[in-house]
Amino acid sequence: MAASPSSPATGRSGPALALAGLAALLASSCCVLPLVLVLLGISGSWISRLRVLEPYSNALILLSLAALALAAWQIYRPARRAGQACASDDAACQVTRAGARRWFWWVALLAAIPLLVPLVAPLFY
Repeated sequence: MAASPSSPATGRSGPALALAGLAALLASSCCVLPLVLVLLGISGSWISRLRVLEPYSNALILLSLAALALAAWQIYRPARRAGQACASDDAACQVTRAGARRWFWWVALLAAIPLLVPLVAPLFY
C-alpha cells in the first residue's frame, strides 16, 4: 500500500499542527506576535491593538497544547489494522511518518517559544 498525502498517518495531523502554531502565536499576541510582524516588515500603530487578545491567552494556550496533543496522538499511535494505515514493512510509509514526526517536533518547538516567552520575559526586566 503506497503512502498518499492523505494517509491517516499524516493527513489528519496537518490541520492540528497548523492550529497549534496559530493558537500559540495568538496566545502570545502581546509579546511575540508584534515582534514577528515587525521582523517581517509589517508595522503600524494597529499592532498595539493586539493586546485585545490578552484575556484569551490562557484559553489559546490550552487550545495550542490540545492541538499538539491531538497531532502527536495521530502521528505516533500504532495502526489498528494493516489496511487502516501504513504497514510496518512499507518503506515509503515509514518515510512519510518520519516526515510527519519531524514536522510535529518543529511545530512543537516553534509553538513552545511564544508560549514560554511571556513566562520568561519578567526575568529580564
